[in-house]
Amino acid sequence: MQNDRVVWYNPRPVTTDACRLCGNTQHNHLILKVAHWASDLGVMDVAECGSCKSAWFPAMERFLVPYPDTQIILQDPDFPYYIYHYLEIVGGLDWKVSLLERLPFTPFRSVLEIGCNAGVTLDYCRTMWNADTVIGLEPSAYGVMGSRLLEVPILPQYLHEASSLQGKLFDFIYATEVLEHVADPLIFLQEIKRSLTPNGILLLTTPRAGALNLQTPPGELLAALSPGAHYFLLSPEKLADLASQAGFAWCHIEPFGMTQVCVLADHPVTLANHVWATPRIRDYYQRKTSQTVADARVLLGHWLNYHTYTCQMGLPVEATVITEIETALQTLFDIDLAQPQGLLERVAATDSLVSLGKVMPYALPYYLYWRGGDYLPVAELLVLQGLKVDLQNLFVYDALLEKIREAQPTHATTLYQRFQFQLKRFSNCFVRHNHD
Repeated sequence: MQNDRVVWYNPRPVTTDACRLCGNTQHNHLILKVAHWASDLGVMDVAECGSCKSAWFPAMERFLVPYPDTQIILQDPDFPYYIYHYLEIVGGLDWKVSLLERLPFTPFRSVLEIGCNAGVTLDYCRTMWNADTVIGLEPSAYGVMGSRLLEVPILPQYLHEASSLQGKLFDFIYATEVLEHVADPLIFLQEIKRSLTPNGILLLTTPRAGALNLQTPPGELLAALSPGAHYFLLSPEKLADLASQAGFAWCHIEPFGMTQVCVLADHPVTLANHVWATPRIRDYYQRKTSQTVADARVLLGHWLNYHTYTCQMGLPVEATVITEIETALQTLFDIDLAQPQGLLERVAATDSLVSLGKVMPYALPYYLYWRGGDYLPVAELLVLQGLKVDLQNLFVYDALLEKIREAQPTHATTLYQRFQFQLKRFSNCFVRHNHD
């Protein structure tokens, strides 16, 4: 599958560019081209190594864009909406907790997360594991603002820059979707190795090269490639080789959707086969709703997520939860779900992730989906507009759209009939935007 930002080579041309992971120059091919996230930087090639089977971006250095100054970003009035987007729907707890809870975490008294973004997973470890020390490293403005909103200790530094951590050892270190951002992954793994206790465990996730195929939806491809931000997508074989070179005596790697999970240690680690994360995440959000939260929108996000995970468990939602959510929607966004036309008109006028987030919480379609009935056509319209204005950041709406359509009643309700024209118009816009 492809769209105007992802185009597959057919046939695949040979390239003599050396694999940046193993140095091989034989039997390498260009497999696709993808638009850089900064439109003025054009299109990037993606190559596949004929030896280690990893994928990488040839001439990556000329596509690198320096991070904007953190203080400048923090002064941007639109920046908080990217944090809200992350906290409300893409913080990753739904998949990260299912990995974290597979570990023997009871002895973890000290936890370090590298590349913690806004810190929501770090906050989960602090809230649910009761570790004595949790520290995050995040050099971007996400860490600064996330630390403020969630009140978690996050250092705005890279590991090699964090002088306050020199000599400190951690029982558990994890870095989800970080390795692919590092120019030299071996040096990075060696740095982490030196920061672990003798019995310490490292958990990594990183996009896998095998996920690059024609069946992968464009939105997921763009997220995995992150053109202009990622250097490579590793094969499991090369990831295991790098772990061995870094000095880890034990390595476990397995695929996990578009990514791959890697657990490293100097001793065998017993992993649970499967963990149903939903009850644990629901418990986390329930605890967060009972705490004092300075930012009203962050608190609304906690309520919305608590509602979603309660519904996923098939449990009844307390009436007080509905009241908290709908009162906050009215107060913060002037949203009256009994009269959704005003909301739909404001959403239809949006043209970006930020403008969408100014008129509704990003988690609202999930809430409406779980409410069901006459809320479904409203949820569908919100999701379609979200996919239209920002497919890359809101690609998670794609799966929700399928669920909404599966849940539609056989016979159209009055509300479906009322919004029939808008549903058709929004659907047509999305099809044109996301053509095969």
